[in-house]
Amino acid sequence: MSRGKTLRLSRPASSIFVADPTIADIQTPSNQVVFVFGKKPGRTSLFALDERGDPIAEYGVAVVQPIEDLRNLLRSEVGDYRLSVSYTPNGAVLSGTLPNAGLVETAKAVTAQFLGQGATVTNRLRVAGALQVNLQVRVAEVNRRVLKEFGINLNASARAGQFGFSLVSGGSGASPGTVPITGRGNQFGVSYSDGINNITATLDALAEDGLVSILAEPNLTAVSGEKANFLAGGEFPIPIAQALGQTSVQFRRFGASLEFQPTVLSSNLINIRVRPEVSELTPANGVEVNGLSIPGLTTRSADTVVELASGQSFAIGGLIRKNFSTNVGVMPGLGDIPVLGALFRSSAFQKDESELVIIVTPYIVRPASSPQAYSAPTDRVAPPTDAGRILLNTQTKAPSSRLAPRKGSVGLTGDAGLGVE
Repeated sequence: MSRGKTLRLSRPASSIFVADPTIADIQTPSNQVVFVFGKKPGRTSLFALDERGDPIAEYGVAVVQPIEDLRNLLRSEVGDYRLSVSYTPNGAVLSGTLPNAGLVETAKAVTAQFLGQGATVTNRLRVAGALQVNLQVRVAEVNRRVLKEFGINLNASARAGQFGFSLVSGGSGASPGTVPITGRGNQFGVSYSDGINNITATLDALAEDGLVSILAEPNLTAVSGEKANFLAGGEFPIPIAQALGQTSVQFRRFGASLEFQPTVLSSNLINIRVRPEVSELTPANGVEVNGLSIPGLTTRSADTVVELASGQSFAIGGLIRKNFSTNVGVMPGLGDIPVLGALFRSSAFQKDESELVIIVTPYIVRPASSPQAYSAPTDRVAPPTDAGRILLNTQTKAPSSRLAPRKGSVGLTGDAGLGVE
């Protein structure tokens, strides 16, 4: 590109042209000499014809970037390493070995800037002793809900001759979104009847306090510069309406998932893009379509890019949320009477509090030299003996043929079995 070459024809030409003048152009000092110069990277053809239209010569012209200039620029910016550069019609290919990922990113950036906008840089550079990054993520959430309901229900009927009178008041004061935590209620009723007149009074009272704690700890390891993701959960089907009354099924994932792409910039600095997500099915928030019940999802997720050293931690997605609602149902007129108006009112109060935090810690790691360095969940569980199962109601026992878990290791703890706290 921006350079030229002189071609000499075997005999005088009457017409000389280039198939794509935007890639290469020509100048003809004489009818036997052609000067070809490159304008932009690409491939085209050059033709030369005599007076009768017969071809004299046909050349394939390939215009590329000045590769020696790029090699010299890489050598000055990156260093004198074993780095190879080869051109493609739309860019360049980098290959070789560099000591760290920071120099790899520098080589890619220098090449892309040299080639200009729209060029494709294929990176086949390798880091000497490729580094691997282990990402530990903790998603922790605590949710507390308080619910209180109080109401008096009156049901009275009376007759006077041929006429009858009735009064019904009360009912739950809960709003449509208020759902009891346990679904239980408490009622106390009093009634009076003389055969003609009937009065029934029912007191509804409910107070509940619920606490939910959720903890997910996904871990994943990947080579520097490569993406990695995993899902510990499942998929549930969602029907999708198509043309002509047809229905297809699309699956939506749920569970604990993690996707990240680490780049080791130096011996102790990591650039990392991380997207953790924890979701669970919530039938209460689902919908029903054409007789099919589709559950809803409660999701906690985050997506960010940070730089930190190996072993350092950062928190994302921190959220403290508080909300409350109060709903009072009143019979018009009667509910505003002092003291006695309480018989014609019902109320409900609900308060939700939640706290969520996602803690991420990357480590630069290397493979272990022995499988004994790792422990699995099955290392803690072994079938019980007949005597222990029958006489002592033992569901499991500690395995004798495996190593005990390392002190401080993360995992499920405590006895296994029904009714054991």
